[in-house]
Amino acid sequence: MLKTVTHPEIFLLNNLISTYSKLGNLEYAHRVFDHIPQSNLFSWNAILSIYSKLGRLSQMQQIFDLMPFPDGASWNLAISGYANYGSSTDAVGVYKLMLKDAAMNLNQITFSTMLILCLNCRWMDLGRQIHGQILKFGFGSYVFVGSHLLDMYAKLGLIFDAKGYYDEMPERNVVMCNTMITGLMLERHGMVEESKHLFHSLKERDSISWTTMISGLM
Repeated sequence: MLKTVTHPEIFLLNNLISTYSKLGNLEYAHRVFDHIPQSNLFSWNAILSIYSKLGRLSQMQQIFDLMPFPDGASWNLAISGYANYGSSTDAVGVYKLMLKDAAMNLNQITFSTMLILCLNCRWMDLGRQIHGQILKFGFGSYVFVGSHLLDMYAKLGLIFDAKGYYDEMPERNVVMCNTMITGLMLERHGMVEESKHLFHSLKERDSISWTTMISGLM
């Protein structure tokens, strides 16, 4: 098909890369990428995505290093690629390099990915450092990030850190409230009265709120 297109549209070719990426067809995706006369950021991220999702970490890093101007999505793909395929220290290395060289690209996905990594690796100190960076870069009030931060603290046994952050949040949605209730109800915390008080104070409850309370009281 590529040979029959006299002036291939970059938009079309980018979407072809994305399609092959979703199908896990690395060979065809890279073949299309190589035919793009002038790759743009979307092109680079599309091919980087497939290497990240398939765990081809050395090739992923090579692509990332070749990118002229990686954006937030590019950095997140590199971090998640390493994090999802067991190279946790490399994921942290990319994150620290991002802090140093591309802090303007930090976003909610970056911090959420790192918080999940800290939870999975049980890195309490790094988790607290990232909490500080979340506040420093102005993401402390984002409920998406906040839910992951609460979850990390609670599951690592740092329930008072979780509660302190929760109490300071200017805005909370039902997901954050459910995360906090779940943390309080964990057996090792045993803060049943606290969780009941929080549950009854909720203006909005969903099925997870009820299920969490019922399960914790059984």
